[in-house]
Amino acid sequence: MTDLIEKSIKEASSYFQNFFSQEYFREGFLQKVDVRIKLIGIFILLLASISTFDFSKTFTIFFSALVLAKLSNIRIKLLLSRIWLFTLFAFIIVIPRAFMGVKDFYFLNFGEFVYAIIFTFRVVTAITLLQLLILTTPFNQILAAFKSFKIPQQFVFILGLTYRYIHLMFSELLRILVARESRRIKKTGFVEVWRFGGKSLGSFFIRTFEKGEKVQLAMNARGNDIKSYIKPFSFTQSEMLFTIFVLFALTWWIMI
Repeated sequence: MTDLIEKSIKEASSYFQNFFSQEYFREGFLQKVDVRIKLIGIFILLLASISTFDFSKTFTIFFSALVLAKLSNIRIKLLLSRIWLFTLFAFIIVIPRAFMGVKDFYFLNFGEFVYAIIFTFRVVTAITLLQLLILTTPFNQILAAFKSFKIPQQFVFILGLTYRYIHLMFSELLRILVARESRRIKKTGFVEVWRFGGKSLGSFFIRTFEKGEKVQLAMNARGNDIKSYIKPFSFTQSEMLFTIFVLFALTWWIMI
């Protein structure tokens, strides 16, 4: 039981750290699209996916996301490995509805069960689109694109600080767990695990607070501004094909 708790915390820390990490692949379709056009297109598909409970419409957007992943040389297995935990969490949150107001079966409300499945599928589609953006676009370019859209500077700064701090927080937690595992020479009891957990939690908060201050000071030293270069806007063949793809998916979504 104690090993299961420690392994669960370690795996969760590694998962959330990797969820926001960018992995650079060989050139693909989305990698060539201007980040501003990419943001708008993915945002439109994201809105379409969460604005309906029609399974066919949601599947249309999900299938479009998988096609974009394939064109961008992103493995489907990688996508699934980065979205499964949020999918499981969404399903656990919504599944109790299937046991409320039971009338169709002895223990299950079929209508609410279908609602839980569709709700979870909407979450899968939305997170898949988000991962497509993360995996094909450096985060500093995303911030620069937000700035080009005239989004308030303070919001962009907070978003950048949050992104850096998320990586810092989970990397520190992972280091603490790995250090604990490397020093352990025998199996520990439940009480000792809780005692270590309390000490580790205190150390974790202190270390992340101190390093979080250093992150903010480093950003302040650079002027609190997004210095990332973003190329002058040009509507090339890649942007045109992506726009056509999004319009086609949206038309398909409307006509279903």
